[in-house]
Amino acid sequence: MAASADIQRLEDLVLALAYSPGSKGRIAEPLKGKTVLQKLLFHLRKVVGGEIPSDEIPHFYGPFDEVASTVLDGLVNSGYLSAGADSVIELTSEGRVEAKIVWERKLSSKERDLVEGVKRQFGDLSTDEVLAITYAKYPESAVDSIVRSDLERRGSDLAVGLVRRGRVSVGLGSKIAGIPLKQFLNLLSKRGVPVVERQIKQA
Repeated sequence: MAASADIQRLEDLVLALAYSPGSKGRIAEPLKGKTVLQKLLFHLRKVVGGEIPSDEIPHFYGPFDEVASTVLDGLVNSGYLSAGADSVIELTSEGRVEAKIVWERKLSSKERDLVEGVKRQFGDLSTDEVLAITYAKYPESAVDSIVRSDLERRGSDLAVGLVRRGRVSVGLGSKIAGIPLKQFLNLLSKRGVPVVERQIKQA
């Protein structure tokens, strides 16, 4: 069983992710479902190392943390978050007050920057796009995935779309597409996607 301090830490981080500005620069932009939230926490852990409690295991849709899932359900049941029929997760009015306290008083400026960076990068992407990026960067996270083969089949289209919108580098795009960089560059050219040197070098 997770320690109460770890549960509180996860609650704070989930509220912070829900409150943080996203790609549009607005406070409290909604999150696109539980799977996306799980992956946001996964990528946040990769950025900060062991500072975030984790009980992640490979799962049907990539890395999954049962404690984080329980925390999310608890925040929904407590009235801080709503999870609509379309799977969108967003703060309620009560949750927004609580999340603002977490954001301003419980997180350091560095933690706020890291949370915002992850949400800006991933928060508005589709589940498939987030999973494609996650699997490309961390292949070990996809060992039990039931959607891996489908994502690989659609990898080129997903990668082109992400590069076109400036959401991933060309290098990462080639990994998502599952083809060598030179071949991916040719594909981008055929699809009319302009590529600059910065995109190629960007991590």
